[in-house]
Amino acid sequence: MLTQHPHTSGEVGTFYNRHTDIYDRALGGNIHVGYWDDEADDSPMRAATDRLTDLVAERVAPAAGQHLIDVGCGHGSTAARIVAHHAVRITGVSVSDYQVGLANSRPLPADLPGQATFQLADAMELPFPDGSFDGAYAIESLMHMKDKRAALGHLARVLRPGGRLVIAEHHLEGELDAEEAARMADSYAFFKIELTTDRYGALLSEAGLKIVDHTDITDNVRRSYGPMVEGWRNAARADSDAGTAREWQTAADLGQWFFDAPQLRYGLFTAVRP
Repeated sequence: MLTQHPHTSGEVGTFYNRHTDIYDRALGGNIHVGYWDDEADDSPMRAATDRLTDLVAERVAPAAGQHLIDVGCGHGSTAARIVAHHAVRITGVSVSDYQVGLANSRPLPADLPGQATFQLADAMELPFPDGSFDGAYAIESLMHMKDKRAALGHLARVLRPGGRLVIAEHHLEGELDAEEAARMADSYAFFKIELTTDRYGALLSEAGLKIVDHTDITDNVRRSYGPMVEGWRNAARADSDAGTAREWQTAADLGQWFFDAPQLRYGLFTAVRP
């Protein structure tokens, strides 16, 4: 059993206020992992992270005129790519005021097929009426939510019947020994996360959503982790403030262990509201 370190949405927001720029630099302008087809795929980071966005959008299967919610929208790069290729409206939400500010200041050409807006909101208490959205996606955001049941319950509530939810997320498979559990608890406390071990199956069912696909893409995303760790190490070397430099170094050291943990998996999950 892991020792849990409950964190608030405000703490998650503060974490991303501080770390967003490092993720952005390490991940080629996105703040989620990339996808490579195989070991021979030599795509640069930006192409790979854009490909992950495309895989999520493909599973959401948006039709022209639909309204989607981006749960944990980051600085808006994911939504910007989707509305550049699909005639949809996207409402992005984040608990980081810094990210929302970046997202709303992102210049989007007026002639794009779709449009996106962003606001400060907590996915565990979504401020939208029932049935507001035709589809939803959450990329590496549910891991930050201490009450995943509440978040998925709200997502099911705001989805219209037939609406799809696509989750791109880390989770754990396999047992942790005592030492691993202690290191994982340290990672949870620092990164303001908590991973599920049930592949989101029970959580989605409890929310009234039917899971229709789970694709494990762990091997396709691993190449993202090294640049993220190196991004923190570079920040630690460059920062003249000793306290902040220690924060970046701690992130690098914990991230190195966390990303190498054999129990760490990454999946694409697709569910539908009946």
